[in-house]
Amino acid sequence: MADRPAAEVRTTCPYCGVGCGVLAEVAADGAVSVRGDPDHPANYGRLCSKGSALGETMGPNGRVLAPEIGRRQASWDEALDLVAKRFADTIAAHGPDSVAFYVSGQLLTEDYYVANKLMKGFIGSGNIDTNSRLCMASSVAGHRRAFGEDVVPGTYADFEAADLVVLTGSNTAWCHPILYQRLMAARRERGTKIVVIDPRRTATADECDLHLAIDPGTDVLLFNGVLAHLARADAIDQNYVAAATSGLADAVAAAIA
Repeated sequence: MADRPAAEVRTTCPYCGVGCGVLAEVAADGAVSVRGDPDHPANYGRLCSKGSALGETMGPNGRVLAPEIGRRQASWDEALDLVAKRFADTIAAHGPDSVAFYVSGQLLTEDYYVANKLMKGFIGSGNIDTNSRLCMASSVAGHRRAFGEDVVPGTYADFEAADLVVLTGSNTAWCHPILYQRLMAARRERGTKIVVIDPRRTATADECDLHLAIDPGTDVLLFNGVLAHLARADAIDQNYVAAATSGLADAVAAAIA
């Protein structure tokens, strides 16, 4: 990395969950330019249109440059003092659970740590939420039931090595463009088959090998049918399932019922 400019810093794109590595260079006038980090294992130097435009978000145009109180421009000290006083007065009158934080899903891990430390460690309340939960709550619940904890068991390299990739309710082409590019490259190089399960006709569905446009709310019915078919066709790797999972017999019985 010796050829990197002195003012270039390594960071992470805040938009989608792919977590692309970004190299940001700050010019003498404060302008920021970005490029993909060629050493990052998520994107290997590639950025989508959103990540490529990150530098444009750092300028003053279209930004709120000063706080306002009742439509009146105020100083940062005045605004922060007002927020702190309102929080303190509310907590004094009603207790720490009378206040809450609702934070962005586009923060970095360090930002979430500070916000959680402030709410849970200093204020003494667990009332902190984020819009990430709206899109990830079902995934977290599924991972905990399936794997015992909120963990994604695969890697991007696993996608590229797979013979078949099934995308459920995901317009990956728009929502996770760099991962989609890696899938398309694997398809060209290895012949990876892609199945999309989505009631909508999306850009991802346009490029897949099979689009199952099921009715909304029939996901469980479809998956039960697939499991029942695999069981009846004796197409389940019993040795692997016995070593890596539990409860398959009950799941098959429920699917067939």
